[in-house]
Amino acid sequence: MNDITICIATLDEVFVINRLAHEIWWPAYAKLLPHDQIDFMLKAIYSFDALRNQMAAGQRFCLAKRNGDAIGFVGFQPKPSVRSIMRIEKLYVLPSEQKKGIGKLLIDYVAQIALTADLHCLELNVYQYNPAKAFYEREGFKVVEAVEIPYHGYVLNDYVMQKQLP
Repeated sequence: MNDITICIATLDEVFVINRLAHEIWWPAYAKLLPHDQIDFMLKAIYSFDALRNQMAAGQRFCLAKRNGDAIGFVGFQPKPSVRSIMRIEKLYVLPSEQKKGIGKLLIDYVAQIALTADLHCLELNVYQYNPAKAFYEREGFKVVEAVEIPYHGYVLNDYVMQKQLP
């Protein structure tokens, strides 16, 4: 893991996040979601303008890099309605880099930022049928709620998961 670095993404790196999202979403969701939904969500959430708007609204992004090449990312921000929670809005790692501890490094990085800001809980949503749920459980997250979120004609069936920080 010595060859892995994590750094805060700059506005100039939205193209890197966009590229990673396209490389990761298709393998992750092609068997779980309708393809038109994947297309729509990639455009709605990961276009250059959408990413810039998310950053302008306070979402921070970190890139995981192996020898300088981006291999994953996390997007996070304090939960507006609850002062003690840091929301992980996005967490994705290239398929070739999964199961190598990169996701854990990204979660741990966000946890340190949260603790520095006196936030003692991490929260995220995961699609109910996403195998990543088991990864989050291994990392100490627990399901606190099942939600159905209407989203531009689609319904996102998610679990809200939380991890308490020391």
